[in-house]
Amino acid sequence: MCDVPVFFATSEGHTRRIAEVLAGTLRELGLSSDAIDVTSPGAQTLDWSAARAAIVAASIHMGKHQQAAEAFVRAHLAGLATRPTVFISVSLAICSKNPEEVAKARAIARAFPDRLGWRPTRVECVGGRLAYRQYGFLTRWMMKRIAAKEGGPTDTSRNHDLTDWTAVQLLATDVAALALHPVKARARAVAVGA
Repeated sequence: MCDVPVFFATSEGHTRRIAEVLAGTLRELGLSSDAIDVTSPGAQTLDWSAARAAIVAASIHMGKHQQAAEAFVRAHLAGLATRPTVFISVSLAICSKNPEEVAKARAIARAFPDRLGWRPTRVECVGGRLAYRQYGFLTRWMMKRIAAKEGGPTDTSRNHDLTDWTAVQLLATDVAALALHPVKARARAVAVGA
């Protein structure tokens, strides 16, 4: 039984960390929550009847989210459609100093659920991590060039976490409100133009 499952797809492990922080914060707020890899057996056998809300998080690589996240949403569209949901798109572009790159990251985030016929309650963009120490030589070189162009960190001797962890915890608080009081939370979101 899980009040708010936090499903995630990850390539280098950072989206898993974001999902774990979300689930941990939701548990601190009194809801049962687990971070669940979309490719795990637990994601396929979840009892949707117990879920009050759900989160799906995936990261952008080369302009696209993971295919595993897309397959998960397609397979569980009915469960996602019957409760408050949030889609979280994790990327480096959302942290760019270039407004065009930020707009592009937001457009990719909105296009993901739209293309699948999913209408989440919210779509959020969260900064990722430059995992220089995990990249191969060619990827590290390419990512350093992109980071320099976008005003990001270029020190390849370490990884750079660009996630606003306070914003992630605040998002979990908002999801808790959706789960506990879905009608009030939706009315509040409409009232403030969210």
